[in-house]
Amino acid sequence: MALHRCLSSFTRQWNLIADTYRDSGKYEQAVEYQLQCLTQRQKLGSQSDVASSFYKLGRIYQAWGKYEQAISYYQQSRNLYEQLDREQSVANQCGWISDCYHDWGKYEQAIECLQNYLQTYQNSDNNLNTALAYLRLGRIYQAWGKYEQAISYYQQSRGIYEQLDKKQDVASLWGWMSNCYRDWGKYKQAIEYRQNYLQMNQRLDNQPIVAGAYSGIGQICQEWDKYEQAISYYQQSNELYKELGREQDLANQLSRVANCYLNLKDYNKAIDYYQQSCDLHSLLGDNKSVAIRCRRLAYTQSLLARNLEDTTQAFDLLAQAEQNIHQAMQINTAGAYTENLAYDYIALSLLISERLRLSPNNGLSPQEQIAQFEQNYNIGLCYFDELGQTVDKAEEVLDIARAYLEVGALENLEFAEELAQESLHVFQEFNRRKLEASAYKLLGEIYLKRRERKNSNAEAIATQFLTESLQIYHALDLQEKAIEVEKLL
Repeated sequence: MALHRCLSSFTRQWNLIADTYRDSGKYEQAVEYQLQCLTQRQKLGSQSDVASSFYKLGRIYQAWGKYEQAISYYQQSRNLYEQLDREQSVANQCGWISDCYHDWGKYEQAIECLQNYLQTYQNSDNNLNTALAYLRLGRIYQAWGKYEQAISYYQQSRGIYEQLDKKQDVASLWGWMSNCYRDWGKYKQAIEYRQNYLQMNQRLDNQPIVAGAYSGIGQICQEWDKYEQAISYYQQSNELYKELGREQDLANQLSRVANCYLNLKDYNKAIDYYQQSCDLHSLLGDNKSVAIRCRRLAYTQSLLARNLEDTTQAFDLLAQAEQNIHQAMQINTAGAYTENLAYDYIALSLLISERLRLSPNNGLSPQEQIAQFEQNYNIGLCYFDELGQTVDKAEEVLDIARAYLEVGALENLEFAEELAQESLHVFQEFNRRKLEASAYKLLGEIYLKRRERKNSNAEAIATQFLTESLQIYHALDLQEKAIEVEKLL
């Protein structure tokens, strides 16, 4: 009996350690401890605890972006709960499997899993689970770019929570609907809903979420190209996070401020804020975030190098950028952070294109550099395919297409157009209007370049693409972007 209690105590500790490693992004260690926990629970014969360990392993692999392994463990957990006649736990695993398919970009499978979940509860008195299922359906349809359906499900979820007097959950639904309107390009509604979310959490005196609400308004303003306002809201969020001692959140906010300065083309300030964020993440032992900040630093340094008149200084800055990318890749390779690596390889490819833009003859031959450029971005795109991140991949493809347009040593207008069209179709399929406008703009620029080559009908086609871009930017009230297109027209 004493031995049984001792082993049970060990499994509880291993379980907690595994959770801690998962939350800090140290997935290999998390798996190691949870497998030890699973082995002991199997020896102890507690099938409910074994099912819990399968579930926890699923959570680790899902956070790690290894969706097949995650789903396999969730299914093992669900099967065991079915044997134990644990209806609630079976339904929960269906929900987690759905979440995993959602993260994987497999939206139809995600919805199918949730329909099974809903059937369990729609005809019962368990309204909380029904509300949660509607919330999950809203999130899937939002990611899928089907915003009207998403809002409808969010409203149904909010209605149930209001009936149950679940004030915090009602507030959360205002936040989800705000995110949906932001992705939809309806920025005024997004801010209105986010203000409701802020006010409700202020009344509930939930200060960490209040700080997050200020950050959320900042993100909407940033997406709306209102960068000064975004910085103001981020700073309000920063002050509150400082008061609360929330250093991880503060580090994230510093990066968001950096993003705004990057958009404002104040590259030195952006570099300063990225470095502050990186240093704080490093102090907190958050290597995964350190890697992301290193990559953003590299990107900003390459943009700054492009704007320097002194070629020697520009090459020195690109050398620093390369060091930052390799530091990111080293961290992400060690942690097997596939999503980060996808972006790293694209970033390295685009850095090579900046070297070629500056001078084709800078050590390696142009042919060798072009081969490296193509090799790296293809590795990155393969990672995006593996992760099912179709929209993110299309956004990166658009940057690659621009390199084929703008960099003399790479110039290939036919391939640039092919890539831009590929991205455009994805943005249209997933209803990403702002990105759709940027794809039309790039296609217009490609045909402007063809006009310089005296290609027939190039000017008319360029005008058509640029007009499409301009109309979307006007519809989204993105005036600075509209002015850029008007100048091209």
